[in-house]
Amino acid sequence: MSKNLYLYGLLAGVAFGVLGTPGLVAAQTVDTAEEEVWPAAEGDPIVVTAQKRGQSVDDVGMSIQAFTGDTLKDSGVASASDLTQMVAGFNFSRSNANTPIYTLRGVGFQTPNLSSTSPVGIYVDEVAYAFPYMGNGPLFDIDRVEVLKGPQGTLYGRNTTGGLVNFITAKPSDFLETKLRAEVGNYETYNIEGFVNLPLSDTLAVRLAGRAENRDKGWQRSRTRDERLGKVDRTGLRGSLAWEPTSALTVALSLSWWDDHSDTVAPQATSLDLARAAFAVPGIEGTVFDDGDSRYADWDAAEDGKPAFRTDSNFISAKLRVDYELSPDLTLTSLTGYHDLKRRDFTDLDGTPFEILAYQSDGKIKSWSEELRLAGEFDSITWMLGGFYSRDKLSDNQFGYYDENSTVRLLRFLGGTIPQMTYTPEEIAGGFRNFRNITSQSNKSWSLLANAEWAVTDRLSLVGGARYTEDTIRFTGCSQDADGNTIPIWNTAVAALTGSNTNVQPNECLTYSADFSDNVLARKSLAQNNVSWRAGVNFAPDPDTLLYATISRGYKSGAFPVLPANVETQFEPAVQERLTAYEIGAKLSPVDFLRFNASGFFYQYRDKQLFGDVKDPVFTTLSRIINVPKSEVYGVVLEAFVQATDELRFQASATYVHSEITDFIGINRLGDLEDFAGNEFPNAPNWQINGQIAYDGRISPAAGLKAVLSASYQGSAEGAVGAGEKFRIDAYTLVNSTVSTTLMDDRLELGLFGRNVLNEKYYTTADTVIDTIFSVPGRPRTYGLFIEYRFD
Repeated sequence: MSKNLYLYGLLAGVAFGVLGTPGLVAAQTVDTAEEEVWPAAEGDPIVVTAQKRGQSVDDVGMSIQAFTGDTLKDSGVASASDLTQMVAGFNFSRSNANTPIYTLRGVGFQTPNLSSTSPVGIYVDEVAYAFPYMGNGPLFDIDRVEVLKGPQGTLYGRNTTGGLVNFITAKPSDFLETKLRAEVGNYETYNIEGFVNLPLSDTLAVRLAGRAENRDKGWQRSRTRDERLGKVDRTGLRGSLAWEPTSALTVALSLSWWDDHSDTVAPQATSLDLARAAFAVPGIEGTVFDDGDSRYADWDAAEDGKPAFRTDSNFISAKLRVDYELSPDLTLTSLTGYHDLKRRDFTDLDGTPFEILAYQSDGKIKSWSEELRLAGEFDSITWMLGGFYSRDKLSDNQFGYYDENSTVRLLRFLGGTIPQMTYTPEEIAGGFRNFRNITSQSNKSWSLLANAEWAVTDRLSLVGGARYTEDTIRFTGCSQDADGNTIPIWNTAVAALTGSNTNVQPNECLTYSADFSDNVLARKSLAQNNVSWRAGVNFAPDPDTLLYATISRGYKSGAFPVLPANVETQFEPAVQERLTAYEIGAKLSPVDFLRFNASGFFYQYRDKQLFGDVKDPVFTTLSRIINVPKSEVYGVVLEAFVQATDELRFQASATYVHSEITDFIGINRLGDLEDFAGNEFPNAPNWQINGQIAYDGRISPAAGLKAVLSASYQGSAEGAVGAGEKFRIDAYTLVNSTVSTTLMDDRLELGLFGRNVLNEKYYTTADTVIDTIFSVPGRPRTYGLFIEYRFD
């Protein structure tokens, strides 16, 4: 709470302080160091920098959606996960370890691991947030967002197969401006957001922005106790500097920070999947509910020495961009990024009041990247050459609470029957309540890239690009005894079942070698290279029409898992995945008030990365990352924007996606071989539909009226590959709305907001770890009031 009060005071104090300083009110002429982008007029296409230069979104020959910061705010987009409300084909869910999972056009990676990169990249000002957890902070002071669909690699720093989301933050500008916004709502919610833009000279400007989010009453209710989860305590700050010492040199520096102490979300057990039914904890049958009421769930009761179900995480990011104009047609750009993430989450993984399984996940990431590119124009060719280097150091550890699941109860029973003199009956009876999974990882990546567009005629252009990449990952990891609690069972029951004669000591690795002859710390590495590329043709038969066709290939780097590992072969990595995309599209503006986009795509997938299962003599099955040899995705995207009047606009989009595994034989949840051909990908609904109606006009000369109503529909989807109806995620529709009035020359805005206003009860994930199948719920209806004031 104290840090949020500090933020409130900081923003307000700076706002009133600078406005009270007469010498700072004079107009300045500083430019920002970013690619100069001019705002679009109302109803016109947004100007984007998807190809590293300013272009109308309707002039870019690729599938891209873009939204202004004001549109995001009015639509209730407060984090990257909320983009499902706006972006056709974009899907979000959370893993059982609280890590974000982004899916675009069916392409995603269902991993709970902090250390795995995503096939859908998150960028801020063109700098990659390579690990999805880095995007967990609040969104604020955003200029626009650009969502590029399909493989990306010839223009952006990191390779991705599914696409990327690039948030462009508001930059320091040449006039003094301050804005403050306060929100209050149900569940004892109170948020504050603001920014101060301050020109310091004719070449230097700074901008300070922040947002604090608080919810003091949880929305999730325990089914068995008078307890709640769902409190929010999250803060973000960003400071930006723009400096133009000469007409040829511009420098942009930004420092960002967020801090999160919110509750984690509890799943609801919807079905039983007992590993050892005869040893199930008594009463577990009565904790399973499949009534669809996502406001209720259950989790372990609090006890001394056990963490609370919440996150304690923070993130620091720094970005330095330097642009030097060597000549009017030639610019050198350096883009440096540094990230430091510390994460601690405690999550329930079974959705019951019993301690079937809960994880405390601790991790750290330090990531550094450098991108250097040279861009220019020669006659009718626009080109770019560049190089990229990144280095990441990670630790990703878990501490498990495992007391009452059926497998550990069976192992305790077996341990008590084995003659031995080392452990007391009490140590056997309480053994294996806890265990650890520990990993460390270092990643290095470098690449060379080139991209060019040739305007053959005024109507026809050709686009091509290529990128060579080398990735190296070094990994160590094992499952480990927890202060002597795990080994009374490991050295008795587990040893008997595996035939191992190892004698694990306190806090040593439990993981067996491949032949079960020793306990080991697994040490592995993966080095791979690839060439990604893109080729396309754009044809504009008239100024209001663009037809395009592209073929592209992208890669996602390999991955090592973090998981309970009985044997070291579970740590074998998944190799890099490859996606080849074919797409045709059209962008049309037949009349001034209508824009219409349509595209069709087909993806050929090789070695898709997936969390799967392997057989195990003790636990029936255990997890590991696997590669699916062959699969495919195809679909259609339709988008329309109608500016009905100067005040009223409509926009809508619809995406149909068909995903299918075409070649994969693996182990199912029961430990049997199964042919998974014909199954769809997890979290890949066939249909997603988005729509919005927005009005911005006057009700009198002194007062304006703004109203936004948006809705999104997501069709049903699989929670896990080939797992059946119990893992099905039902379709749902979310509706958001904002209504406000503006006064005092539009400097003051007073309004109402509602999120999920129809109070849809829905789930975003269905999964199992042990003994139960559970669903992770989405938020219920929230609503409130806001006031916003702009000082200028």
